[in-house]
Amino acid sequence: MSVDQMVEWLAPDAAPGAYNDWRLISGADWAPGVMYLMGALLVVALGLSLVGVWRLSRRRCVELMSWRLSLGVLILFLLLQPTIELRAISRVRSRIAVLLDVSRSMDLASDRGTREELVLQHLQQNQTTFRELSQKASIEWHAFDSRSRPIDEMPTELLPEGVSSDLVRALREVSWQGAGRELGAIILYSDGADTEGLTDATALRESANLGIPIYTVGFDEDATAPDVAIRPIPSRDFAFVHNNVQIDVDLEARGLQVREVSVALKQDGHVLQTKSARFDKGQAQVGFSFKPRAIGKQVYQVSVPIQAGETVKTNNQRSFVLRVIRDRIRVLQVAGRPSWDQRFLRELLKRNPNVDLISFFILRSTTDLQKASQDELALIPFPVNELFTEELETFDVVIYQNFSYRPYRMDRYLPNIRDYVLRGGGFMMVGGDQSFEDGWYANTAVADILPTRLGGAMLWDSASYRPRLTTDGRVHPITSIAEAGEPLDAAFARLPLLQGMNSSLGLMPNASALLTHPSLPGNPPVVAVREVEKGRTLSVSTDSLWFWRFVAVSDGGTGREFDRFWSNALRWLIKDPELDRVRLQVSRSVIAKGDAAHVEVEVLGPNYRPLVGTTVKLRLVRVSAKTFQQHEMEGGVTDLPDEHELVTGAEGTAVERFSNLSPGTYIIKAEAFDAYGRHIGEAKEPLIVESADIEFQLPFPRPGILQALSKGSKGKYVPINEALPSIQFKDERRVEVNRSRQVPIWNTYVFLLLLLVLAGTEWWRRRQSGLL
Repeated sequence: MSVDQMVEWLAPDAAPGAYNDWRLISGADWAPGVMYLMGALLVVALGLSLVGVWRLSRRRCVELMSWRLSLGVLILFLLLQPTIELRAISRVRSRIAVLLDVSRSMDLASDRGTREELVLQHLQQNQTTFRELSQKASIEWHAFDSRSRPIDEMPTELLPEGVSSDLVRALREVSWQGAGRELGAIILYSDGADTEGLTDATALRESANLGIPIYTVGFDEDATAPDVAIRPIPSRDFAFVHNNVQIDVDLEARGLQVREVSVALKQDGHVLQTKSARFDKGQAQVGFSFKPRAIGKQVYQVSVPIQAGETVKTNNQRSFVLRVIRDRIRVLQVAGRPSWDQRFLRELLKRNPNVDLISFFILRSTTDLQKASQDELALIPFPVNELFTEELETFDVVIYQNFSYRPYRMDRYLPNIRDYVLRGGGFMMVGGDQSFEDGWYANTAVADILPTRLGGAMLWDSASYRPRLTTDGRVHPITSIAEAGEPLDAAFARLPLLQGMNSSLGLMPNASALLTHPSLPGNPPVVAVREVEKGRTLSVSTDSLWFWRFVAVSDGGTGREFDRFWSNALRWLIKDPELDRVRLQVSRSVIAKGDAAHVEVEVLGPNYRPLVGTTVKLRLVRVSAKTFQQHEMEGGVTDLPDEHELVTGAEGTAVERFSNLSPGTYIIKAEAFDAYGRHIGEAKEPLIVESADIEFQLPFPRPGILQALSKGSKGKYVPINEALPSIQFKDERRVEVNRSRQVPIWNTYVFLLLLLVLAGTEWWRRRQSGLL
């Protein structure tokens, strides 16, 4: 029966053409479970009926079961209340998205014109194909770079100005858009030069996940502008100072008759190494091995000479930042004689896997009487010259523990210790009857760098005492030895008393006392710290800190306070960045021209909790071709942009964004001040802006990417010089119902008469069979 006949029979009052489709539905409001139950009951009833008639002849059994089955099906049919729904429907056509790459690399020239011009020519040559597709599906035009955006119709110009290309994001965006229309296929015009690190394997996987055929139109690798480029250098999280670092540099060349180039590795503008790289099928690799000589973030640059005929000259160099850390903290401990204090500190340092400890216990001096020859002595003489001239700079921290220099005629080596600290070393003097003024250090070069002032102070005092925390000591990381959540005063109050004290005349300029003696005149410092130019010094004016370990454990404590104190002291002396209260983090140390640098500053309070409402002055300083460390020592400032003033939020952080930076090397400097204008601290980080924007760093066509997108989606890759193939798309035409009308058919006299006929016939045949 046709639709018009169905409408005329069921809805004679409807206007002609009001409905163009019909379907059979159930008018009953039964839950699915109830409907399944009714079907199950029908099967059970038929099974019981079969048992009752099984003894009859085969013909009579089949006849009765047929009548009962027809009756049961009719009853179930009426319970479901069959209804015919008349509908006026319309079908929505699928859509085909055409994606056009408008990133800057599309403006590069080839031997037949720019990539943009070749795309426009291909569109014009395939107008017939697009016209035929528009009759079967809705054609949607999109331009894309880092994001996609719709355009009205087939373009006559593209204006490739996008600063980056994100193929996967563009494909995802057009698959989401469509105003309710199903996406049947994608036609992608691009050079494949994705700037988000898309690989062939990722392209294959992403296109398969979309489940939509993708037809890609691209360029062969040879159809490119002549160029040599350095590929991105794999980043390393860190490197160890004085240890070999291996850096592999990959190069790519297209359109040039070049077989070999010279590759230079530079630091501070000085060439460290030069190697030759030979190209094989346009690819080359060269490896550099070098040893960083300084700790911190080091800036390196790799470059190749500009070749004749190159289109892009800014991608012949790349810079990278290497974070150089200590392999192990190298500590020199010199003790005047064995003691419990020396033993406990030495064992603590030896237990630390991050410490490389060199210990000397002076059991023999140059003034000792020798009745045997030098070769027959078991104890070697103290190697003063080797330690304090040749090897001194290799140590991170030097410890003088109850040690006097006079018996070893070390006067001429004390200036070496002073200069070592001024250049950035860490020096610690621990007390005893041969230290400080008792060790004759007053008016020496070492006295110039100590935190405590010597010269005329009272000699060794052996009385017991409990050191007193100072204001500076309450906030300094060295004295942060309490358990989690425990007040610092309570932690020091439960520690054993100390015994013995090297007195002093007070503090040197710019020094801070962390612990002081509570009863000696002037309350001389027990623990004091000082920053001396690039280095740091620490004085502990007692040889009884081991009580915090040994005696504390015997009193029922854990002795962890002793471990924490010396661990904190060591970290402070080597300038561990984790102890800084002002911390600076840059999203990326190396960015391309046109990218923005995102900076986050974190400021911590004296308790190392986030400090809210702190003023942060942020400056971006451009420097010459020098490393971060050279900027620290020499300045190297060539221009000074405006200062940015920030205020930390609830988590003690403040963020800033620097954009439109010209190529070069910069230092980002953050200085934090409290509400009273007092200086809290500062932090610095290097930032490199590459001369080539990201679109021109690797401007070569990537047909492999496009082929992977087509293969994963069951589409096809088409070179730009070939016509579009027949586009196979998913034609899932969705139906939209504009209006509908339901006409029940179960409550008519026809079904009632049929029910009576079936029930009566079944009863009559059953009676004839003698079943009543």
